[in-house]
Amino acid sequence: MRKIKILAISTSGLARKEGISTVMLDNFSRFDKSTFDLHVVAAGVYCHELLQEFENVGVSIKCLPSRKASLLLYVKSLITLFKKEKYDALYIHGSSAIMSIELLIAKVCGCKTRVVHSHNTTCDHKKADKLLRPFFYNLYTDAIACGEEAGKWLYRGRPFFLLKNGRDVNKYRYNEEVRCETRKKLGVYEDELLIGHVGNFNKQKNQKFALEIFTELLKKNNKAKLYLMGSGILLDKTKKLAVEMGLKDKVTFTGSIGNVNEMLQAMDVMILPSLHEGLPLVTIEWQIAALPSVVSDVVTSECAYSDLVTFLPLDNAITWADKIVEVVKLNRSLIAEKQVELTKTAGYDINQNAMELQRFFKDRCKG
Repeated sequence: MRKIKILAISTSGLARKEGISTVMLDNFSRFDKSTFDLHVVAAGVYCHELLQEFENVGVSIKCLPSRKASLLLYVKSLITLFKKEKYDALYIHGSSAIMSIELLIAKVCGCKTRVVHSHNTTCDHKKADKLLRPFFYNLYTDAIACGEEAGKWLYRGRPFFLLKNGRDVNKYRYNEEVRCETRKKLGVYEDELLIGHVGNFNKQKNQKFALEIFTELLKKNNKAKLYLMGSGILLDKTKKLAVEMGLKDKVTFTGSIGNVNEMLQAMDVMILPSLHEGLPLVTIEWQIAALPSVVSDVVTSECAYSDLVTFLPLDNAITWADKIVEVVKLNRSLIAEKQVELTKTAGYDINQNAMELQRFFKDRCKG
């Protein structure tokens, strides 16, 4: 039996492990490789460790020139790839109509199933997005969105398939032993309050405001510590700002780490002061881990399937600090199993999501 051959592309690239690449990896790792032949594009700069993770789960990597640095070379290489491999489906992830480039190539090369997956509620290049919208709507055959708002943003009233960004509930569920072990490794005392944030260092994630919130929190609890997990173009600038604000000994920059699930056990509360988001994966992980969180009110309310998430506007750091003090009074052990069940009921179990996605492609590519 011939396998269904799929080419997956993330318009945000594979330079680091972030939301979209994590969703792709987690879903594809659960695909039946006797039924599917999965390929992923790595255009331009890429993370070797991330590519190795894809290969370890049976996904083939196709390295192409950078989309941003040399669009013409990228287009030529992608055309060559489609003609050689004769894909049954293109599965492209992004947040704007700029995906029309890949969709047009796939259509011209005879790829009949062209699936778009929306991951955000806005985009960085609004002029290009607006210009390409009329073409975009005529180039894809199927639409997927991680949430209702992300679907409304990209498809503008057109039908789409809702596929939630599930997580591995066994990996993130709260574990008291792991909490104690991780805090011991971090060298923190039992009475210290640990605030966490996970995200790439860029304008969207708004780590500058996170530092402002933490400054106000220290006035209420001088035993608090802030852990900023992730990397990105604004990492060095944010480190410098922390020093200027007198927070050098209170803020830890972990960089990109592979044990975020363990770090979540050690934290007491999480913050997400983003300027915009689709449906953030991290909020799902935090709820599975029975962690209270304070999130900016521009983030879609769809991400909250339990009462552990509090939404606040980005206008007052003092309000955020007050809320952190309020929500942190929680016995996580008592609600650990409840949070796992809530996650499954809400549709955020990655095993179930991967099964749905496989059925989707089997149906679209049959024959």
